[in-house]
Amino acid sequence: MERETQLRHAYLITAHSKKAQLLNLLGLLDDPENDLYLHIDKKAQGFTEAEMIAAAPHSRVSFVPRLDARWGSETFIDAILSLICLASEEEHAFYHLLSGVDLPLKPQSEIRAFFNAHMGEEFVSFERETAKPYIIEGRIARWHWRQPVHPLLKKFHRRAAPTSIFLQRVFGVNRIKNAPVVFQKGGVWFSITHALARYAVEEMPRYRAYYRHTSCAAEIWLQTLVANSPFMQRRAYMGWDDELAATMRYVDWSGGGASPRVLTSADFDMLMHSGMLFARKFDDAVDADVIKQISDCVTSVEKTT
Repeated sequence: MERETQLRHAYLITAHSKKAQLLNLLGLLDDPENDLYLHIDKKAQGFTEAEMIAAAPHSRVSFVPRLDARWGSETFIDAILSLICLASEEEHAFYHLLSGVDLPLKPQSEIRAFFNAHMGEEFVSFERETAKPYIIEGRIARWHWRQPVHPLLKKFHRRAAPTSIFLQRVFGVNRIKNAPVVFQKGGVWFSITHALARYAVEEMPRYRAYYRHTSCAAEIWLQTLVANSPFMQRRAYMGWDDELAATMRYVDWSGGGASPRVLTSADFDMLMHSGMLFARKFDDAVDADVIKQISDCVTSVEKTT
């Protein structure tokens, strides 16, 4: 156990916009005991490796090849796997997946202390004990076509996609009907051990074909791997439908949309007393003050510890 507590932590970060927020996040994660691994979306403009390395001078900063990881596409899974693959070439205590618009709510010393107390546990969330079949089928049993970037093609895609799905239902298309796999679903973001990170790298080739031309499978791939493995019994939170307790990330889905609510200054006190280690998501165009408040608070606590 003494050796395990000395292992470095790996932060896996995906970003496609909001460069200033990303640089601020890197500064908050900067620590001699952290390694930062970044995937910058291929479409993102103005991101330079030199700037990102400079933002975290005490950490080791590495980059994976930039992919066109569009919303809901299978390529986002490949981006995450590339981060896990690179980071797990060296053993780390934990692998934390964050987006570039997330923030830590605690200083690094407290985050490390928390995970040191939970060595060997997996922080992966599950919505239900058994995933809703219609959600799994809707996302990966039918063929979904890659969302285009061009506005005119995007408009055509929005109109044509429902027709394509309807026709596939009519003709009984079900790509996973006979799959010898229990599919599961939960949150995208996680903190996992080295053992699970290596398991994901080694086992994912067996599962990858299920996610070709699918929609939002990033909420399925890791949960499915875990559900079909002994790691299911190593979860830190053994319950269901509680992303906060399962991942130690504050995420507010109360808006009912496809994305969580943007957190604002009105949430500051609640966030800082939530007991969570991370929170998402933030937008400096909506409320830059809350980002500064949290950053200042985390930094000031770090300086006094």
